[in-house]
Amino acid sequence: MTLPLNTEMLAAAYDYFAASVPFNSWNLPPSEEVKFIVIRDPHTAGYHKMVDGKHIIGISSGSIGRTYSLMEVMAHEMIHTHQRETSMETKGAVHNSAFQKLAERVCKVHGFDPLLF
Repeated sequence: MTLPLNTEMLAAAYDYFAASVPFNSWNLPPSEEVKFIVIRDPHTAGYHKMVDGKHIIGISSGSIGRTYSLMEVMAHEMIHTHQRETSMETKGAVHNSAFQKLAERVCKVHGFDPLLF
């Protein structure tokens, strides 16, 4: 069975990580200030973007069918959120060296496989 995703689940996953290390020291926006979208793209697990100054995190029900996968993708997109908030993004380098360093820490704390992250 595929995990049925909804925006409330996405916000709850975000809130879980926002309360845990290392995210809890990153001054991320509260979930109420982030727009969560369930998409259906089978080729995209998730994305983060800014539209009119608002963070948008989209997670794909076409790619994510397990709780573990949802959590892993949410953590990944929250790194992008943090990078955007702190101007650590570099144009054209979505997964730059700063992203890799943050991802290593997140993977170590939360048990994610850095090679898949």
